[in-house]
Amino acid sequence: MKKKLLLLAFCYSALCFSQVGIGTASPHLSTDLELASANKTLLLNRVPNTAAVANPVNGMMIYDQSEECVKAYQNDKWSKCLGKGLIGKKALAGPSLLCTSATVSPNPVAGQAFKGTLTIPYTGGNGGRYEAQSIQANGLTAFLPAGNFAVGNGSLQYSITGTPDKTGNITFNTIIAGNTCSVVSK
Repeated sequence: MKKKLLLLAFCYSALCFSQVGIGTASPHLSTDLELASANKTLLLNRVPNTAAVANPVNGMMIYDQSEECVKAYQNDKWSKCLGKGLIGKKALAGPSLLCTSATVSPNPVAGQAFKGTLTIPYTGGNGGRYEAQSIQANGLTAFLPAGNFAVGNGSLQYSITGTPDKTGNITFNTIIAGNTCSVVSK
């Protein structure tokens, strides 16, 4: 009887604590599952959108068909698209900022409370999302809320507030969708 129990315990522990390899006879010891094909891939579940997943758990990954990207569930919420716009046509179709046509209106005056706008036009918008941004320059804060580029031409509209601490030109340095733009108030 003791031999049968020992054999049963050994078989149970080998099944519960072993690694599985697909395409390899010796999967890495730190993995539960290792895929080792030289010409095949992992295909994630394709769901219409994140709402289609009932009771998500941290660590899940899906392909979101509505946004055409991979997402992960972490910190009890779905991530933004992972790597979207970095590959293929979407990366080539990204917007170009027209920095030389950017404006600050009205012109800030040193020592006086200021409220105005920074406008940066662009071409080649692809409908992609951009993150919120806050830029500090000489006592002023320019804020751009998160949003989406228009398809084609459009402009980004920052709201500027604060009290400038210097006279003369003030430079706002932005980085949006991989584009760097320095806008100088005149």
